[in-house]
Amino acid sequence: MNFKLNKLPLLILTITTTALSGCATYRTDSNIPSQPTSAVSSKSNVLVLEGIPDRKYKEIGPIEVSIKKLTVFHKDPTKEQANEALVTKAKVIGADAVIKVTYTSGMGFTTWGYIDAKGMGVKLDD
Repeated sequence: MNFKLNKLPLLILTITTTALSGCATYRTDSNIPSQPTSAVSSKSNVLVLEGIPDRKYKEIGPIEVSIKKLTVFHKDPTKEQANEALVTKAKVIGADAVIKVTYTSGMGFTTWGYIDAKGMGVKLDD
């Protein structure tokens, strides 16, 4: 009987770990509220640039996103995931590009890892 009681904490840890690894892996936060998918055009291509474009543009507004992993068992969020989130938010505000993009990453008090990306949403001149 003593042998079975010693295995109980290990069993609980295994069940908890399995349950947590099946949960959502990432959370995305942004300064731009989400809109229903049907309201956002998926046909337009949005550029993501760390610099500035070689043509004129009009600034629409800042775009900030944060991708956070929710468990220690998942891979760290990537620059590509941050870029996807920037593109999604750029479409919401009608931007053709996100310029002057910067990235920061690390661990936080409420997440096992994150990547933040911010830039300026712009409308490119033709």
